[in-house]
Amino acid sequence: MSDFVQQLNFHARDASNESAALQAALALGFLEHLPEAGSREPVPLEALARHVGGNLRGTRAVIEPLVALGFVLLEEGRGYSLPGTTAAFLRDTAFASRLHEARRWWHVAAKLPEAVRTGAAVEWRGASWALLGRYRELFLGPPVQAPSAEASDFHDRLARNFLRTQALVTAAELGLLERMVSGAAPLGELARGAGASPEGLGVLLGVLGSMGLTRPVGDDAWGFTEAAARALDAQSLPYFQRALPATMAYWEAFGHLDEAVRERRFRLDLRDPETARRIYQENASRISSIFASHLRLSRKAADLVRSMRSLAGARVLDVGTGSGVWGSAFGLADPSTHVTFLDSPHVLDAVRPHLAKLKLEPRSRLWAGDCLGVDYGEATYDVILLPQIIPALPPAELPGFFSLLARALKPGGVLLISGYLLTDRRDGPLDALYFALRRYVSNEGDVLSLPEFRALLEPVGLTAARAFDMPIQQVVVAHRGDVPWPAATAA
Repeated sequence: MSDFVQQLNFHARDASNESAALQAALALGFLEHLPEAGSREPVPLEALARHVGGNLRGTRAVIEPLVALGFVLLEEGRGYSLPGTTAAFLRDTAFASRLHEARRWWHVAAKLPEAVRTGAAVEWRGASWALLGRYRELFLGPPVQAPSAEASDFHDRLARNFLRTQALVTAAELGLLERMVSGAAPLGELARGAGASPEGLGVLLGVLGSMGLTRPVGDDAWGFTEAAARALDAQSLPYFQRALPATMAYWEAFGHLDEAVRERRFRLDLRDPETARRIYQENASRISSIFASHLRLSRKAADLVRSMRSLAGARVLDVGTGSGVWGSAFGLADPSTHVTFLDSPHVLDAVRPHLAKLKLEPRSRLWAGDCLGVDYGEATYDVILLPQIIPALPPAELPGFFSLLARALKPGGVLLISGYLLTDRRDGPLDALYFALRRYVSNEGDVLSLPEFRALLEPVGLTAARAFDMPIQQVVVAHRGDVPWPAATAA
């Protein structure tokens, strides 16, 4: 994947998460309670949570990305402190004031489509906000003065990243990117097609230009840059734009992240049945639209398990199946496998068309139920799949959940857990930490490291566990020590 595509995907998916973490750390006073490294003892996580009046899980979810970014130091077994560079720019009162000012624009930024359409200020909480002016100042004006390169980087991530995400959201909502796929066009023509004011659209195009997406062509036209034209063609653009509604689903919640840490009050609570039904159904539909590409990737995992044990006649259980892509990959791995797909009834509706198209219906069972409340039986399955489900489950439920799954595995059975995997220190990778932050702000579960998985698996008899790199994600494979490991390199 090119650097440009990686950056584009980051701005669509994780840039606003990053801004939210930095802004919440500022609002909660995290950085004020951490000493400069070497000046006094680091502050343990428990003490930091007490200092800011926050809960332990929320405090950790916010501080971990700052460690990964290098703005906070973590000393194993001791706690957190600030590197000298961070401590220095926080002492600059004018610069710190600029950081606090940036926090005020989070909710206003969601009105960018309106601002681009009208070319005027927007109203929020009874006041008028010059949102287009804010974008001009931060993206089209002179560089923001910062006391150091580290300070400039901190400001960019905190104050501008979430605005970049909103620029992409607005470009997609106005249909601007689709129009530019076919080539450059005059500003007036683009504005008419998007139902936008030329002034507002001009600002948006300039911001997208600062992100490497657009460029002026001649005196009055705009088009894609060469890199954007390669990355965003008629086939890839719909795939890219599908990430944006998911990002926006969390916007309001991230704007109140500090409130969630202090009060455990969640604006997007996925433990609420109706909210969960809506969000998970939207996710299943979105994933279904890219089913074919994900199926190719999931078949790599089926090949991995098949290199360890035969799948002939295997009974496979896909828990929290979503689009059904993981179970389908195992169904296709051998003509004699039988796959059970477990999820909520409304999610399973998205699975049926895929099974019909792949001709897997005769060897499939759709099981409607709650993964924490069903009886999995004893020695029932040869392979159990957990596709990105662990981060959706309350951490307190995991020991009992893994106990049920271990009981349901046959001798020689394999448990495969797919998704993000954190480092042993929980200090990366960044995309996994941002995903974990989403899970916290929606009152769900957590992203785990391999040692944390082993601590859950070993007590229930799954004493052998390894991580393997797969395309776009990792998998943890666990068993009772009665299955040979493949020659493939562990992650």
